Amino acid sequence: MRRVLELTFKTSTEKTFTLQIQNPKADLTKEFVEQAMNKIMKLNLLNLSKGELVSIHSAQYIERNTRPLIK
Repeated sequence: MRRVLELTFKTSTEKTFTLQIQNPKADLTKEFVEQAMNKIMKLNLLNLSKGELVSIHSAQYIERNTRPLIK
């Protein structure tokens, strides 16, 4: 199973920006993820056409299973 951590932020232009992190740890807490997202916003490392990151919108794990039918 493949797991992705999807972090979604609101921007200064009233849009959303989503950052996907491949293969995250499975036991991340809400508090840890909130702290990490706040740090990402504070560092302001991303130059986005959608504006600056201004708040947390959501965070979620996405898990995908692949079952080959033909190899």
